[in-house]
Formats: sequence, structure tokens, C-alpha cells
Amino acid sequence: QLRGQTPDIPVAVVSGSDEPHVVRRAIDYGASGFIPKSSSLQLIAEAVGEILDGEVWLPKELADTLGDANEEETRFAEAIASLTPQQFRVLNMLTEGLLNKQIAYELNVSEATIKAHVTAILRKLGVHSRTQAVIAAQKLEVEPPKVES
Repeated sequence: QLRGQTPDIPVAVVSGSDEPHVVRRAIDYGASGFIPKSSSLQLIAEAVGEILDGEVWLPKELADTLGDANEEETRFAEAIASLTPQQFRVLNMLTEGLLNKQIAYELNVSEATIKAHVTAILRKLGVHSRTQAVIAAQKLEVEPPKVES
């Protein structure tokens, strides 16, 4: 969503989780870098500097474990990135189960405007129904880390 609103500004994700699927999703969805919270101050400074210089930055130990994204994940990431900020808001509201009329009220626009946004969202995501769009949007959720007993 940030990349859609300000595509020229680099976005870095700072996270306590450095699981490969979390890092992969951050990069696939447009992050310019992924910085683990456990990084040293020196490493954080290096990362921010490279990101501000237009580079994509990952810690070396994480970059080697990522591998390539599969084709479906790449297509979905591109589809999400193509949504406008308003379409992204509408998609989020769809996932909450709101009707077009409710979304229109919340965003202070006409119901016809919401219908146009929904049509554009379906087209961009390559799905045929609101339900399929919601299922696709749920892919955005980062899986909680597995707790070992």
C-alpha cells in the first residue's frame, strides 16, 4: 500500500521475524529491504544507506536462503502492486465482509464508485468473484511463526 501511494520512496521492513517466507513476501510486495530487529546498529546503518541509494538490501545470511519466488506468487505480488491506494482500501474492506453500500458509506463515495473499484480489483487480480478476491487477499497475511513444543 505504501509503494502504491509513494512509488519513488523506498520502503524497508524492520521485523523481529526473519523467517524466509516473511522476508520473501516483504520483498515480493515491494519492500526495498528487510532488516531484522536483531541487527547491529552498524548493519542497520549500512542497510538504510544502501536502500536510500536505490538498492534492495537483505542480510547476506537471509539472501541465500530465499530462493526464487514461484510464478503464482510473483504474479500475485505484481497484481497487488498494481492496485491503487483506494482499490487496496476497498479490497481490505471486502475481506472484512462489508457490502458495497457499507464500503461506499465508510469511504464517503457513491455505491457506483465502489462497484467500479470492485470490477477493477477483480480484473487486476485475475479472479471472477468477490469471494475469489477475498481468498486471494488472504494470501497477504503473514503466517504466524510456528511454535515448537
